[in-house]
Amino acid sequence: MALTEWVAVAKVGDLDDNDMMMVTAGPEEILLAQVGGQYYAIDNWCTHAGGMLDQGILHAQNLEVECPLHEGYFHLESGAARVPPAEEDAIAYAVKVEGDDILVGPKDG
Repeated sequence: MALTEWVAVAKVGDLDDNDMMMVTAGPEEILLAQVGGQYYAIDNWCTHAGGMLDQGILHAQNLEVECPLHEGYFHLESGAARVPPAEEDAIAYAVKVEGDDILVGPKDG
């Protein structure tokens, strides 16, 4: 399920550059990553076998996260499945910073 409104999920100091963590927005578990000072958010669950992406490997140079179960890759900005066995894209979210708060919301809003 995609978000329909902006939700504060973390504080700016909670996440180091070139790192990632799982955050919640209502019932949604979201992978929040910071690469090069930019924040990215996609669903935290691999679309192939349900692996928790925050337990995977961040490939910052390619803006990708690798699933810990079967090594499928997802693009952090678009959610696109990049490397099999992942074939279905993950939902990507928009991210913005207001003051010290990091918010995630619908990609189109």
